[in-house]
Amino acid sequence: MEKRRYRRKQMVKGKVLIIEGATDTRNGILRQGFHKLLVQKLEGKMPRIVMGEGKKQSIDKFLNYKNERSPHLLIDLDKDESKRNEDLKDNNLSEKGGIVYYMIQEMEAWFLSQSGTLDSYYSKNLSQKIPSSPVKDIPNPSDLLYKITDSTKKGKYHKVKHAVDLLSLLNADKLMTDFEDFNNLIGVLNN
Repeated sequence: MEKRRYRRKQMVKGKVLIIEGATDTRNGILRQGFHKLLVQKLEGKMPRIVMGEGKKQSIDKFLNYKNERSPHLLIDLDKDESKRNEDLKDNNLSEKGGIVYYMIQEMEAWFLSQSGTLDSYYSKNLSQKIPSSPVKDIPNPSDLLYKITDSTKKGKYHKVKHAVDLLSLLNADKLMTDFEDFNNLIGVLNN
């Protein structure tokens, strides 16, 4: 009991990460999936994770967060990486750009980048259906994931139920190599 109170106290006073994603837990707890991914690199330095629902709601939570520390924000870019500054400006985030991190183009690009994990999770060779171009260049990665998983035993990809499991299976080191924003986020949260 005492250890639990200490951990909670430590997290509340520590860093906060607001992440775009569902707070509804009927299909799984997305926050737990992100926790299992991040703890690979942040053991002992875990931020308090706050799920923000959609992109707009996550940005609102971020901009209106009341605490002594500014939170960090992790959201989908939903467009090409070259549109980052435009997205920051469009969402009134330009002044906070140093603590805003993007999943480019969407979180599902992370899953596509580690196709072996998809093959194993869905018990089907999905790798061959993923374009050989960089996954960051795939518009709407979730649409591709829906399409290639449609005939699997687990059924079509579900943005919460399957994402919770897949997040915990990802290799954080490989994500850091493949996605600059994820690498930068881990670096900042580790300090």
